Amino acid sequence: MFWFNRKRVRGSEFLKEATDIHCHLLPGVDDGMEEFAKSMDFLSLLSVAGMKRIYFTPHSMGLEGAAVDSHTHRHRSHNGGADEAATSSASTSSADSSMQSSVTVVENNAAEYEEAEKQSAYNSEPKGGYSNAHLKERFELFKKFYSGDIELRLAAEYMMNREFLEKVKANDLLTYSDGAHILVETSYIAPPVEMDEILYTLALNGYKPIIAHPERYKYMSKTDYKHLKEKGYEFQLNYLSLTGYYGPDVQERAFDLLDKGMYNFTGSDFHRVSTYYHRLPKLRLSGKRADRLMQLFKNNDTI
Repeated sequence: MFWFNRKRVRGSEFLKEATDIHCHLLPGVDDGMEEFAKSMDFLSLLSVAGMKRIYFTPHSMGLEGAAVDSHTHRHRSHNGGADEAATSSASTSSADSSMQSSVTVVENNAAEYEEAEKQSAYNSEPKGGYSNAHLKERFELFKKFYSGDIELRLAAEYMMNREFLEKVKANDLLTYSDGAHILVETSYIAPPVEMDEILYTLALNGYKPIIAHPERYKYMSKTDYKHLKEKGYEFQLNYLSLTGYYGPDVQERAFDLLDKGMYNFTGSDFHRVSTYYHRLPKLRLSGKRADRLMQLFKNNDTI
């Protein structure tokens, strides 16, 4: 891990030799990247920034959750409505020749990739509700066409609900590479009634739940955070929360949890390339906060 001391750390400097354990760059499976070519373009940008490993963590809400939550859970821009087309233009103008060459290859392969997608036996499943088998199929297909230098891995971001509880009991889960850690989330406005049972059942079955972006859950209090940590559950910071991307309240919570050493891991939660251009440059930390965030990136390498 590339380590920074004393100096202010900014933007993509945090990503050099880093592992991202939370993003939505596997195309066409949830509310993240929609197109194969855009995913490949984004990976080229991250490669230039020095990223070494990425876990794709598509939403897994279950069939019921995907239907109910299709409008309330979609990842929305908080950057004042930055135009994706303008960002795409910026990408082309700022990319080096090797990136442009790579994108040309991607565009030539996109039709073949999309045709292969159509052959899936799982195509009746709704976005955000894909089965683990479907996600594995899409991931292997993507890797077949990917020729970049970032190591790609697959996990999932599971919505804690009744369907997920059944997956836990059946040991039908996409974990991180250590076979134990698993990323879970809740609605932003209220916890699921099964939350305590789910987390307990995960631990009982040998899993180590990582609660995604706890700073974003409006219903959680400082006491809630404390109780969850006391039970041994781990927290993952969306590092863009530190830029105010999700609003000042979330930013304040994120800094508070970071300052108290309550996070274990960090991730981008990238859904689209505009976030990289418009928000990542606003990530500027120094002193203890920079050191703590870099330690979280270092922890990412352990799972």
